[in-house]
Amino acid sequence: MSLPRPVSDTLIELLKPVACELGERLGASAIKERYAEIEPSGSSALNQQIKKEPRWIKAQIKYLQRQQAREQELIAIASLEQEWVKEERINRVKAEEVRDKRAISRLSRELMREFQSEAIRVKLSEIQTIWDRDNWFSNLSRQETEQILQQQQHRLLLLVAPAKISQDCPDSFRHNLNIELPAKLRAFLNQHYPQHGELCPVQFYGDYFKKPISDIDVERLQTVLSPVPTAILYSDISDYEVNFHVGFWGIINQSVSLVAMQPWNWEEVYHQLEAEGKDEKLSLRIIRQIIVTIHKLLAAFLADLYYLNIDFTHEPQLFNLEAEFAQEWFSKDWVLPYIETLKEIQEQQRITYKGEMRRLALREAKARAERKRLEENELKRREEAELISNRAKELAHKFKNLKWRCVYTLPGHSSFVNSLAISPDGKILVSGSWDKTIKIWNLETGALIGTLTGHSDRVNSVAISYDGKMLVSGSSDETIKFWNLYNGDLLCTFSGHSMEVNSVAVNPKGQVIASCGGADNTIKIWNLRTGELLRTLRGHSDNVNAVVFSPDGKILASGSSDATSKVWDVESGKLLRTLSGLNVGVNSVAIAPDGQTLASVSNDYTIKLRNLHTGSLLRILNSNSVKGKGVANLGMNEAMHILQNYVSRGDSVAISRDGLTLVSGCDDNTINIWNLQTGELLSTLKGHSGTVYSVAIAPSGNLLASGSADETIKIWRCD
Repeated sequence: MSLPRPVSDTLIELLKPVACELGERLGASAIKERYAEIEPSGSSALNQQIKKEPRWIKAQIKYLQRQQAREQELIAIASLEQEWVKEERINRVKAEEVRDKRAISRLSRELMREFQSEAIRVKLSEIQTIWDRDNWFSNLSRQETEQILQQQQHRLLLLVAPAKISQDCPDSFRHNLNIELPAKLRAFLNQHYPQHGELCPVQFYGDYFKKPISDIDVERLQTVLSPVPTAILYSDISDYEVNFHVGFWGIINQSVSLVAMQPWNWEEVYHQLEAEGKDEKLSLRIIRQIIVTIHKLLAAFLADLYYLNIDFTHEPQLFNLEAEFAQEWFSKDWVLPYIETLKEIQEQQRITYKGEMRRLALREAKARAERKRLEENELKRREEAELISNRAKELAHKFKNLKWRCVYTLPGHSSFVNSLAISPDGKILVSGSWDKTIKIWNLETGALIGTLTGHSDRVNSVAISYDGKMLVSGSSDETIKFWNLYNGDLLCTFSGHSMEVNSVAVNPKGQVIASCGGADNTIKIWNLRTGELLRTLRGHSDNVNAVVFSPDGKILASGSSDATSKVWDVESGKLLRTLSGLNVGVNSVAIAPDGQTLASVSNDYTIKLRNLHTGSLLRILNSNSVKGKGVANLGMNEAMHILQNYVSRGDSVAISRDGLTLVSGCDDNTINIWNLQTGELLSTLKGHSGTVYSVAIAPSGNLLASGSADETIKIWRCD
């Protein structure tokens, strides 16, 4: 005989909201994951880390290729006439699909364990401190806690706490429930979610907690077990109702989630059973059975929820367990909300995965085409490199004999000179200073032509348009100003950055400028004619200190205090690549005239030269290099040369128009001149008494200007 319908309805009303709430949380997570490339913060950090792992990508590509081959094979099988042959081959293809999916699942869990290993190591080192800080942990076994953390297999940890039972409850509850609950839950999980199983392992502890727990205890435990995905079931029982609680982390995200059901009136059910003629002993046993079965359902649902979240191949075990819950005293309807929720989430995950596979297939096709193109160009590149090398050797002797001398020292600024620009015709020099002014000079004679005022804070950057008619300046007053270079008239002012403007650059091929802000960590692209803000580039996590356009105007490079340089597509604003490994902040960037080499100046006393289009490291100007020791081994496709003798931190860099010379200024008050082709130090210019904040090379290549913290500009001529 089954329970009256009202009892089943009561259980459905009790359980359905929990299924809906958990389903909505994970469903939202799955939808955000679908758009992870647009909003990376919307998905699980660990899942995103796995999806960027080369081993995972390689496995997915292999799976995709094998899946496509199976689809072709199934098409061929469909044309066979003999049904038994057709069935046999279809079964073989399906078995292969299952094996491939399980291999992906194993790899996913292996990578998760690998990525969590460092967090686990940290937690193990902190256990003593945590135990000493909070007396509550003395209720737990430290040895068991360490064993949980040290498990080599990635799995879901499920804990059940002793129910908190009122003294007013029947003796049957107080004497039996906390014996039955862990024992029956353990047997259920061992059968359907075994810890060492291949599909959805669950590590279960029924006696980890020695006493009943509360919500705050769940949050306490998370401070120790945060690297391990964990679900905790706990309840409290009064003389007439049961309150079920679920706490978990690592299933949807790393935050602690606490979910409580509506109280279940067990006393009402007891009276119904009594009215049916059941004696007290049997009625209380049925109620205990209901409580245990609810725990089983929640445990199964949470386990399947977790594995759906991390594994697109997971087939929820709960789908096959209806009979487990449709027993003598239960209606199977009360399990349906949980099964329906899992099916909805499973469908969302499959849609997400199919989208990922489409993107991966497209990327792989593009990558194959790119590899082919690179292979076809490799021979040409080698031939060109050989020609450049021969040319460099021919010029090396000439460069060695060049002598630079200071022809003018230009006073006039009353504070640091931290930005210089030379006009395209090589006749005009513009300087920006912390004294809030811009000065215009005759580069040939050193004469001051005029002083531009208008900024209300220090001028951090100046740039001249490629037609030589317009001057652009960026300031700590959060504005960008445009000036007529010939008469000094202020044309317009752009406001848009929320903090200081550190650098401005003019696109050589279009009416576009770029500016970068300080603490707002952004780069902005503007229409030079209208002042319209075209787009804002976000991606740096600290001050953006410098921007520069490539000679063809299609690429923008930036340097930031977040220890990266980034390369952007100007037209779309898309981030093309991030060049890390810079150790500390990047102060200045420059691109060679051939558009192939990016120079970045860092706070770690180095200038790094990279291929702009591949990001590969070409050379390092390194203060830690020892003169005459040759080339350091930086690994395959790493440094080709190390430029020696760079003895202090870099603050500025410029490359000559012919692409043969690199000039760097630094905080030992010197200017270094390098042969960019061979990496040889040609000259070190001394004369400034403060940090050299800016250098600029005239188009002719035989004049350069330097601006310094000593409040002067020096013009140097090459004889």
